Amino acid sequence: MSDSATGRQSLTGRQSSAGVSRGANVALVPFLYGVAGREELPGVALVRLLTDVGLTPAAARSLIARMRRDGLIAAVPRGRGADYHLAGTFLESFRQVRHGRPEPPPWDGFFHAVFYTVPEARRAYRDRLRRAASLARYGLMQPGVLISPADRRDHLLAELGGPPEEGTVYFGRVELSTADAAEVAHRAWELAELDGRYREHTARLLAAVAEHPVPPGPGAAALAAYARLFGGSLTDTLRTPPGLPPELLPDDWPLPALLAAVGRTYAHFGPPVVAYVEGVISESGA
Repeated sequence: MSDSATGRQSLTGRQSSAGVSRGANVALVPFLYGVAGREELPGVALVRLLTDVGLTPAAARSLIARMRRDGLIAAVPRGRGADYHLAGTFLESFRQVRHGRPEPPPWDGFFHAVFYTVPEARRAYRDRLRRAASLARYGLMQPGVLISPADRRDHLLAELGGPPEEGTVYFGRVELSTADAAEVAHRAWELAELDGRYREHTARLLAAVAEHPVPPGPGAAALAAYARLFGGSLTDTLRTPPGLPPELLPDDWPLPALLAAVGRTYAHFGPPVVAYVEGVISESGA
């Protein structure tokens, strides 16, 4: 299964209050691809599944169109309709959740960094930079300095399309001791907040499995309940940037326990939901 954080977000990945609804709707799309176990879905099936989880057909089509403009999904014509492929960071996140995170390397002494100054007159470019940085899971070290454990400049350049007409964007490194890097990572990715959220998600998922020993049968209602159950848990797992060395994480970091709870919940509730989604896709002619 997959999920991803997007919509109107801060550089640290947190959604603004004005963007919660939009971001939550966007996150439903990779979630549905994850349930289907596919990187591509027929448009007819995607619209129907989005209506199953609470959107109107018009809102579903509008969401798909917006995500195409944002480069998160791509359309391939098929007959009178289209198939939609996950793209960009959504595709990367889907594969990361599906195949697991690689073991991060030990701390090697530096973060990859982006140093930027973009004037207010070029606000549209600055907004694209911040959006691209959020999707690529850069953290904000301080105003004008973004950091990542891996060099992800290709993701930023693909989104930005070149340097700003005014201002500067430079790529480099920030060298830090392990202790200082841990303190910076704590702030840049809001690890204390994530620690609490991961523990809450884990407790909720495990409680649902215990309270419902017999999962509901296939159907639209089961899919909607499944989406509500996972809520922001899968999105939040992606807020820890891939490759963040273990030395920089808090003690007793709860992400592994959350991922185990996600797997257990999927094994318990997932099969009838997957069967329903496969039936919807089959009815679409795929």
